[in-house]
Amino acid sequence: MSKTLAAIIGGAAGLLGILLVLLIICLWFCLRRSFSRTSEAGSSDPSGQDDGVGRTVAAAELTSRTARCFHLEELSSATKDFSDKNLIGEGKFGEVYKGLLRNGMLVAIKRRPGVPSQEFIDEVRYLSSIQHRNLVTLLGYCQENKQQMLVYDYVPNGSVSIHLYGSANVSKERLEFKHRLSIAIGAAKGDHLRNQFGASPLPESSFAS
Repeated sequence: MSKTLAAIIGGAAGLLGILLVLLIICLWFCLRRSFSRTSEAGSSDPSGQDDGVGRTVAAAELTSRTARCFHLEELSSATKDFSDKNLIGEGKFGEVYKGLLRNGMLVAIKRRPGVPSQEFIDEVRYLSSIQHRNLVTLLGYCQENKQQMLVYDYVPNGSVSIHLYGSANVSKERLEFKHRLSIAIGAAKGDHLRNQFGASPLPESSFAS
């Protein structure tokens, strides 16, 4: 009976914690919007610029870097022919592989079936020009053999999902509430930034917890 009670209390506490995190995020957005409106006029912050089409660039940087067009042969070699040993995850966009390029750079490669599309290339080129600490840098793309691939900087230590929920190979780590809150706020900032830039649904497919 005591174990059942403990389980109920633990579940209730966990649910309360999640609700509290969501409430704090909502409050954070409300305060941010309020502050943004009051400081819009006369702000001397050089990070708040207009990109020429009416979109505000805040706390981020648009660079002139162009997304690289990778060849399938190079990405296949980097992942050992997309070996299961290099498979590190799977999301809405598709499977995610860890790869080692010929120059020694570690990358994360997302792959999905898809026919070549100029719209896909245009979106990748635009997104790759956005630099921000809360967004993983998009390095380039590949469209060959009826496949579409995105190449990102590799981020070590696994995904946020693994640290929150664990996986088949990794036991669930107990994160303190302040760490969970920090993760939630960082993710919210990154997602908010993409909306500020008027990004298409393409990056939404890689936003998960």
